[in-house]
Amino acid sequence: MTALSGSADPEAIFRSLSRPGAPEGLQTQLRRYIVERGLRPGDRLPSEGDLATALGNSRLIIREALRALEAVGLVESRPGSGWYVRAFDVGAASRIFAQSLAFHHRALFDLLAVRRAAESDLVGSLAGRLSERDLSVLADLAARMKWRAGRGEVFPVEDGEFHRRLLAHAGNMVALALVDLYMGVVQEMYEHGLPKPDADELPRAAQAHADVVDALRRGDAPLAAQVMRAHHDLSAQRIGAWAAQHADPSSEGASAVRSAVQAALLWPGPG
Repeated sequence: MTALSGSADPEAIFRSLSRPGAPEGLQTQLRRYIVERGLRPGDRLPSEGDLATALGNSRLIIREALRALEAVGLVESRPGSGWYVRAFDVGAASRIFAQSLAFHHRALFDLLAVRRAAESDLVGSLAGRLSERDLSVLADLAARMKWRAGRGEVFPVEDGEFHRRLLAHAGNMVALALVDLYMGVVQEMYEHGLPKPDADELPRAAQAHADVVDALRRGDAPLAAQVMRAHHDLSAQRIGAWAAQHADPSSEGASAVRSAVQAALLWPGPG
């Protein structure tokens, strides 16, 4: 068992999802208010005073509840204008979810597994659908990765743009948020001891991106998905090997790994 793995009781997990909800609080009342009045992203909420009257609370308590909803990306404050329902934002969703995972011991592996499954399926859905211009952008990114790999350099910028573009084209914003989170966390983890791809993995990873583009251009969905899964398997092997070096959960190394994962999740990039 590695420092990033561990046993979990499926029944306990199920009970945690099905336990009775807490009594309705003010944040829940505000969410209900938004839903029942059919407010949409960009719609303005009533003033804090009007909400206080409608919900039977003070303006101060209403403001605190609105701030809490702002922290989870549901509403936003516009100075001099008031409170508005906020549109979905990939970056905000990624940061909020990251913080909720900070003390989940398998977060890095679970994110990688979800990413592998989601991205492999979604990339296949793009086969034969992308314009030549879109394919050219992806091909250029793959070519830059191969150039960097030939010089022994890692290519996180090109890699990140490649995968984010693919998911943006697929139109799955939830998958995009998860992949954005995973890539941000891995980039932060490199500063905490996670080994970067070595001279053997770099050219293979770069070539995989070029192969994905070729499969998409030919309209070969199964091949695109297969190449993407194999590409993710390379990352899983490297991360697994690193975690296996800290197999004893009570060791100093295991503690350092857990702390590194928590740090990466609590501040994955700006925001």
